[in-house]
Amino acid sequence: MYVFDLDGTLVDSVEAHIAAWLEALRALGVQRSRDEVRPLMGLPAHDIAKALLPERAGELATLKNKLFLEKYLPLVRAYGDAEVLRLLPRPIAVVTSSSGHVARRVLETAGLAPHVDLVLGGDEVPRGKPAPDPLYLVSQRFGVDTREMIVVGDSDYDMEMAQAAGAAAVCIARKTPCRKAQHVIHTLHQLLEPPAKTFKNPPYETRGP
Repeated sequence: MYVFDLDGTLVDSVEAHIAAWLEALRALGVQRSRDEVRPLMGLPAHDIAKALLPERAGELATLKNKLFLEKYLPLVRAYGDAEVLRLLPRPIAVVTSSSGHVARRVLETAGLAPHVDLVLGGDEVPRGKPAPDPLYLVSQRFGVDTREMIVVGDSDYDMEMAQAAGAAAVCIARKTPCRKAQHVIHTLHQLLEPPAKTFKNPPYETRGP
C-alpha cells in the first residue's frame, strides 16, 4: 500500500504555506523571515505555530489556515508526476501535517482527490509526524500491516514516521534529498518501474533519467 505526503510531494504548495504563515504572523504583529519558517515545514500546523508564537499558537494556526484557503490555495498546483496516483494499486492514503480540512481542499483544487482513498491531517491524529501514529491509523482503516506500506515524502519528518512504523521510507528528492531516507527517487514515475518492487529490501538509490 502507498501512503503519500501532500505538500512538496504531490503538490507544489510549500511556498504558499510559508507565505501564509508569514502573513498571519505579520497580522499578529510579529516579524519572521522565510528562513525561520522553512525548516518547520512538514510538522503539524499547531507545532509550527507553537514554535513561531507559543503564547498565541492556536490563534496563529487558525489565522494561517484562513489566509491560506482565501488567498494562497489558487496558487497550488499538482506536480506533473502526481498522475501516478491513478496508475498505482488502491487503496492510496495521504498523510499530511496540514489540517485535514485544508488538505482535502488542496487535493480537490489540484484534481487529485478522486485518486485518494483516505486523507489524514495533522489535526486528526493523536500525534502527527514524525510520530508513527498516522500510519497506525491507516493500518487500522485498511487492515494493512505498516510493514507492507511504502511511504513517499519529501522531508525527514516523513522518513522518521515511516521508519518508526516499520514502513519503507521513500524520499522524492525534488530539490534536496531527505537525509534519513531508505530509498531516493527523483520522479514519482519511478514508483511504476520494476525497481519499485524492491523498496522493502535493503536500502538502495534509484536515479531518474
